[in-house]
Amino acid sequence: MFLDARPRYTPRALLTGGAFFLAALALLVSLTSREGGRNLDPDFHRMSTVAIIARTPEAAEEALKSALESASPSTTPPGVTLLAAEAPGSDAAAAAPASTAPLPPFVEYSGELGKGQTLSSALAPYNLNNGQVDAIVQALAPHFSFRSARPGAHYSLTVRTADMRVEKFRFEHSALEVYEAFREGDELKGRAETFAVGSREVAVGGEIQATLYEAVQHAGESGAIAASLIDVFAYDIDFYKDTRPGDRFKVVVEKVFKEGTFIQYGRLLAAEYTSVKKGSFRTYWFQAPGEKTGAYYLEDGQSTRKTFLATPLKFVRISSGFNRHRKHPVLGYTKAHLGTDFAAPTGTPVWAMADGKVIHAGPKGANGNLVVIQHKSGLVSLYAHLHKIKVKKGQDVTQKQIIGTVGTTGRSTGPHLHFGVRVNGAYINPQTLKMTRGEGIAHKLRPAFDALVASRKAQLDGVTVGTAPPVVALDPTLFEVPMPTDDTPDPEDPTPAADFEPLEP
Repeated sequence: MFLDARPRYTPRALLTGGAFFLAALALLVSLTSREGGRNLDPDFHRMSTVAIIARTPEAAEEALKSALESASPSTTPPGVTLLAAEAPGSDAAAAAPASTAPLPPFVEYSGELGKGQTLSSALAPYNLNNGQVDAIVQALAPHFSFRSARPGAHYSLTVRTADMRVEKFRFEHSALEVYEAFREGDELKGRAETFAVGSREVAVGGEIQATLYEAVQHAGESGAIAASLIDVFAYDIDFYKDTRPGDRFKVVVEKVFKEGTFIQYGRLLAAEYTSVKKGSFRTYWFQAPGEKTGAYYLEDGQSTRKTFLATPLKFVRISSGFNRHRKHPVLGYTKAHLGTDFAAPTGTPVWAMADGKVIHAGPKGANGNLVVIQHKSGLVSLYAHLHKIKVKKGQDVTQKQIIGTVGTTGRSTGPHLHFGVRVNGAYINPQTLKMTRGEGIAHKLRPAFDALVASRKAQLDGVTVGTAPPVVALDPTLFEVPMPTDDTPDPEDPTPAADFEPLEP
């Protein structure tokens, strides 16, 4: 029954079906030719037709291969992409000969150190192995330690392409700190470049209307001079609390030039600050003959330095004073505040108030990161809520040494420094500390000192505030200039906060 239901294919039916199939195929090829372009090569017509009517995949593949061999390469139709090797004149074919051109014998790279970046990480993109980087560090070790490298330092690198061997490395830490590692045989050697630099003494003055920084800039100089003034008068003046409009300053300062271009300031040679609130102060830099360094002295020969600093930070404002009955800003109840809080941005450097030994450096409960320093005469100073600690327990520190940076660790609602002082185990108000001056000029050095003071005093007296500063040119000389540390914090006004739980005496 099922066999009887099957359709019957007669020769005539097959012939008629085949004719319809060929007609449809011809129409398809014709439409393809019109859409793809009217000027196709006949070989491609044949290629398309033969490939389509082939009865098996093997036959279709053979037909396409035959059509490609007989087709002209210059008549590649739209939508057909040949391999670069089969397409003369194409971009890929034109680039092929360039790949065999020899590489340059050396290649140079350059860049700058990023924040927190090590030399190894900076050179990592250039495919140097650790041995190459170590060789650079070792070559320059007698001249420079990369542990003290600052962000923004520029470097350049020359590498031999054959084996990626370092030929030269140049490191510009500053305008006057330039180091180079260079190849000598199978090893790298290091050297520090020297420069012929000239210095000039410049006397300049100004009057404060808003801030000391603005007054210095109005006088035509950089704010770095303001930082130097704060340094030398830090024992007598709190520049946040004591500065008033109408205060005046005069300075004699070294300016260092390299090839005629100003590089940096050198020493502050003499300075005068007249405070509306506290009176007039003068200080002079004096270096005894044969000594490697000097110090600042008052006109009568007394040391400018005192036993303690007026404040442990350069740029501060008191946000909370010593108060035994203060309402705690976090806990909400009355709790003694046995110290002084200085509001300052996170990262502001904190000074040791005097010479001493670190007896604690680390976390301490609500104090956060805490540094405690033992000084002479039973005095102890404490610095709480630090962001970073720069000293270790048992370490000897000197006055004005940076021991940490302002933070908001521990029980704190904003960045600030809590500064406490204990005398014989009892907390006292740091603002009431009695200070004495350090050792003055030795008797045998007084004639030399008095002569220097007379000269510097004349320079200061010659400055009229608001006029162009006189310039005294000195002969160029070769010397090393100590690089000033740029520890000026961001000037934004932080949110003050306070809390300090005193250590046990």
